[in-house]
Amino acid sequence: MASKKVRRNRTLMVIAVLGVATWGFIACSNQSSPIAGGPFAPALASPPHVADLTLDQLAHSPIAELPDPAWVKTTSQQTGIPERALTAYAGVAIGLSVVDPECHLSWNTLAGIGWVESHHGTIFGGKILPDGNMSEPIFGIPLDGKNDTKALPDFDDGNFDGTAEFDRAVGPMQIVPPTWAAWHSDGNNDGNEDGQNIDDSVLAAGRYLCYSGKDLATPQGWQDAIYAYNQVPKYMQDVANKANEYASKVPVTH
Repeated sequence: MASKKVRRNRTLMVIAVLGVATWGFIACSNQSSPIAGGPFAPALASPPHVADLTLDQLAHSPIAELPDPAWVKTTSQQTGIPERALTAYAGVAIGLSVVDPECHLSWNTLAGIGWVESHHGTIFGGKILPDGNMSEPIFGIPLDGKNDTKALPDFDDGNFDGTAEFDRAVGPMQIVPPTWAAWHSDGNNDGNEDGQNIDDSVLAAGRYLCYSGKDLATPQGWQDAIYAYNQVPKYMQDVANKANEYASKVPVTH
């Protein structure tokens, strides 16, 4: 059972957010990006998938089942993105194109974040297993104000990030405890929301990006989304560079 501190923090988070029905969308506070004319990764068409997906189908479909396996294999070879990570990026982009079609979140933007945050789950020599879990858990450095970090006092009593001194980012998408509290997701429909699972963490990240940016097909929307994820200008440029690199290696699909 969560501690009183965790329950209090979750309650405060719930008070601050807005629920939306499908996939449990939750909105949280956001600041607009201060960058004008900055980096941008234009939206790509959704990867090939089963036509005419419905909201009901999505509610009962693990995201790993959404993208076309042939597309995943070919695109993985072209980009160097591990197939299991790419499956999650593509699956979330497909699902959100149905749930929130005005968001225009592309798989390559998610892949750009995944590369910058954890090299697609391989940053410490581990890898993503076939079930989407990490071979070794990924935890970031303590966010204690040192090493050019912003100090984040403990939010979760260590329940999510394993330490009760300062918060630290978790999993292949490096999500911090307060963000996970608002956007926790079960992308593989196994009944367990796990920040160390690629499907769950990418879905949580995607939902947060869509809320933060509204329309990621626009430069301002894309920048707002990435800035909400990490408020460092260089981070935004690094994500844009990698997302655009991936896009340049894949033929346009219609």
